[in-house]
Amino acid sequence: MAREFGDLEIQYLKEVLESRQLGWAEGGMVTRFENAFAKKIGAKYGIARNSAMTALAQAVSISGAGTGFEVICDPIVHFGGIAALSFNAVPRFADVRYDTYLMDPASVRANITPLTKALLVTNLWGLCAELDELRKICDEHGVFMIEDCAHNIGSYWKGKHAGTYGDLGCFSFQQSKHLTTGDGAMITTDSDELQLKLYQAAFLGEVPPYMRLNYRMNEVTGAIGLGQLQRVDGYIEEYTQSLHIYDEAIRGCKWLRNRTIPKEAVQPGYIWACTWEGDKYGLDYAQFKKVTLDLGIPLHFGFTGAPAYTFPLFKGSTAYNVPDCPVRCPFYKSDYQYHDGLCPTTEELMPRLITSGLIEVPPDNIKQRADLMLQAIKITEQG
Repeated sequence: MAREFGDLEIQYLKEVLESRQLGWAEGGMVTRFENAFAKKIGAKYGIARNSAMTALAQAVSISGAGTGFEVICDPIVHFGGIAALSFNAVPRFADVRYDTYLMDPASVRANITPLTKALLVTNLWGLCAELDELRKICDEHGVFMIEDCAHNIGSYWKGKHAGTYGDLGCFSFQQSKHLTTGDGAMITTDSDELQLKLYQAAFLGEVPPYMRLNYRMNEVTGAIGLGQLQRVDGYIEEYTQSLHIYDEAIRGCKWLRNRTIPKEAVQPGYIWACTWEGDKYGLDYAQFKKVTLDLGIPLHFGFTGAPAYTFPLFKGSTAYNVPDCPVRCPFYKSDYQYHDGLCPTTEELMPRLITSGLIEVPPDNIKQRADLMLQAIKITEQG
């Protein structure tokens, strides 16, 4: 569905312009957006931010993590690890489940150490991780829980919306997300204390009691967000239908494995994904790629190709342009290192991932692509 920006958004923008207050204003358009978003997902508070990456970094900053401490992240995407590095904490990577692509609670347990301050779990491509189990682990060990919900408006786990299990949840409004304000984000929480800390970070007229940066959203962006929030359910409905069309297209193929959707989960459409297993049936991956390219199917193979910890930013400790920081920092009292085999399931899975975006792709295009997928499957099997 093409995004609609119309009279509703124009009216809200007009209110902002007439107020002559374009920056954040207490009780203004951003506040209205925050309250409406929090109500929609069932959280007590929403705190609007200028991007999801800064929201994740700020979440780490108030988690207790920092120099010499660890944040457990999942390695398919790198954003959680970067958020940890932003406050000089060490990202420690937990493995994922092969069938859901989501953080494995058993690996989280195995990675908790006395240095663990936070868990940053990614609810990937519209699907929630096992958030109740991860919450339980965090409670047992006194670990601060952050949910990356960039892809997850309309995602539920056991009847609760994404972003309501963690101490903080972080949603993205970047251009390719379910709800867009161009750039922007929302942090959600039920904690009065955390909400106050997050708001204190936006007021710079006094010397702060701790390190903080100003990541707040402005009133113009808030006006767009408030309007789009009233339209987002229609977008999600269409993207979810598209997701199901792709899933059904390959359901009869024994060597393209559909992503497992647990019965406890509600998954809105965002990015469709499946797993290549053709090598188990004597098929050639390169040939399948060529067939789909020749047919014009917009698929991406292998995602980033390898887990986050294999890239120089992490493995080579290049984040600060100085050697050995933070993993080999003298304040970090651990021999933890990034190496091949650190997360074996992720390393097996990532080259096999096949994905396709659903945002703003017309349903007729999705149906055409699904039909072409059936052709590609048939051609590949015929050799």
